[in-house]
Amino acid sequence: MRKGIQVMNNKNQGISRTPAAAAILFAALMLAVLMPLRLWQQMRLVEQGTGFWAGGDVTVPLLYAALGVLAAVPAVVALALRKYAALDLTRKRRVTEGVTAALAAAALVVDAVLAINYALRLISGAGVSFDDLDSWKAWKALMVLYVRSGAMACVLECFFGTLSAVFFVRLAAIDFLPRKKIYLSRALALAPFAWAVCRILRRFSRTIAYLRVSDLFLGLAMLVALMIFLLAFAQNVGGRGSGYRPAVLAAAGIPAAVLALLCFVPRLVTYSILGHTAPQDALIEWCDPAMAAFMLAFIAGRLFTGPPREMLQEEQEDEEDEEECEEYKNNEEIEDDSVDEKPEETER
Repeated sequence: MRKGIQVMNNKNQGISRTPAAAAILFAALMLAVLMPLRLWQQMRLVEQGTGFWAGGDVTVPLLYAALGVLAAVPAVVALALRKYAALDLTRKRRVTEGVTAALAAAALVVDAVLAINYALRLISGAGVSFDDLDSWKAWKALMVLYVRSGAMACVLECFFGTLSAVFFVRLAAIDFLPRKKIYLSRALALAPFAWAVCRILRRFSRTIAYLRVSDLFLGLAMLVALMIFLLAFAQNVGGRGSGYRPAVLAAAGIPAAVLALLCFVPRLVTYSILGHTAPQDALIEWCDPAMAAFMLAFIAGRLFTGPPREMLQEEQEDEEDEEECEEYKNNEEIEDDSVDEKPEETER
């Protein structure tokens, strides 16, 4: 993690953690509104086995209105504070973030196992035998089926999920052991983003009508917000942050965390506890609550607001100029001392 205008400087005045606390409070408020609505819909209005709307009542427009608020409020606030938002990227002990990163790593391993099992089921369900693959056309047809069925996306999800688990293990190690020489690779930081892309590709591999979708819509909205968060997250922790990306983390992370819990909890209640028939791709994915916990912990522990970014940049440039002047003076003093010592040696 690099030093720069995104790193908290204790000398700067006006630093506030209030926006991070407000973001967590807003997420809790939206969960308190959305979760009862979604649980009611999942038990009464959503068709078993498909995840489509089977009926409708007043809770449906209320749900979509609340989702609009969930998407709009963080985006507007982040846009207003884009010049003041910054991240604390200093290395120090962060217990909450470290625990959630370790949980995310474990959940990603579980997701990788589930993804590869799902890919094997898709391949076996196609009814293709290796005895039939005696020509190039047969292999080509198999590859087309492999891609269209979503098996390829599942294999890539397993691959990038494993790399993402390694990344979060290293991040957890840095949070627990900040003094150790453990660093995050820029390439490895993109693995979680690639994993989220593969997840959304697997959703789009299903051949269904998108007119009455309910469960799938929330899953796709969650994955889009998660992709935006993970891309900005990789750019920040990988040392390629910009003025807008700290604000993007909150604008995308809060909706992604709320939607992840909104997908996970109703599925857990209806499919596991009540025994309803689950749709083909509406699995109970433990990576969703783990990633939601990590995003909330990351935003709460690192996001802050301070002086405008231009002021921080000017202060950083002044400090660099002062350091260069001090180094130049020190070098001149060393040269003067060496020159004074030479005549003494000649006299001796």
